[in-house]
Amino acid sequence: MTSEGVFEVPAMSGDKRVRVFRRTLVPTATFEGIEVDAYVVVTDRYMIVCDTLFCPEDMAAVMDIVRHELTGRQLLVINSHADWDHVWGNNYFSALTPIIGHDNTRARLLSEEARETLRDYQPRSPLFQNVVLTPPTMTFSRTLTLYGGDLTLELFTTPGHKFDHIAILVPELRLLLAFDAAEFPLPLLESAQSVQTMFNTLDQFLALQPQRVLCSHGKTTSISTVQANMSYLREIERRCRTFLANHHPTDLSRAYMLINYPFDEVVAGIQEPIDREFYAAAHEDNVRYIMQYCMLSPQ
Repeated sequence: MTSEGVFEVPAMSGDKRVRVFRRTLVPTATFEGIEVDAYVVVTDRYMIVCDTLFCPEDMAAVMDIVRHELTGRQLLVINSHADWDHVWGNNYFSALTPIIGHDNTRARLLSEEARETLRDYQPRSPLFQNVVLTPPTMTFSRTLTLYGGDLTLELFTTPGHKFDHIAILVPELRLLLAFDAAEFPLPLLESAQSVQTMFNTLDQFLALQPQRVLCSHGKTTSISTVQANMSYLREIERRCRTFLANHHPTDLSRAYMLINYPFDEVVAGIQEPIDREFYAAAHEDNVRYIMQYCMLSPQ
């Protein structure tokens, strides 16, 4: 696998105490291309690593850059959710380092599904050979607040993308770490059952009125990403309900065609490069899930 490795993205957070690290993989014959961001928040009391990227070597690279700031601070790790590209670096950290996550993130990382995913990925690349599934050692169910002295981290549940997903607000900076709950060019729903929870999550983000929003994918920093995600999902809902007023579909495999909402219309006007194949498939899933949601919850 060709890897461009881990590098720091300067000034992305708007504050030097919140550092952004990006892991990029270019596509190969055995693995799709992917790019993901993680964060290191340095407060008076703590150094807090928010997500651990693809493998323990990724975290070794990050810690080599920030280690000089660890003196006099306790090291903490936070997992936003249990998807592999956010947690497979967990086992870099000592057993004495607290790893914080949602109750369901721990359950997901202890599941047979997580073990199967790792068994599937490891033959694809040496990158994953040293990954050991390492669940959070401290969990919560709704909210958790870390008081770092100069900065506060407010952790709260944000399901929709995944049922175990959390986000972090740093109120002193009006900074929201949305992780995968918001994404450019479009969000990814987990299922029909997650549609309403995603609406609730995005409403909650907008109500917080952050000045800056960081997402794990998409290189964006603006609250407009959240607004655009909400508008996109609501437009799918509108078209689905209009269609369902006169039709009773049985085959939803290409639901985006039923509502006449092709991917090219979704991304019209976007100038930035995007992974069209990946997001086109995500759009098809989103439409199918929202169609199912509308069928289950008619107005």
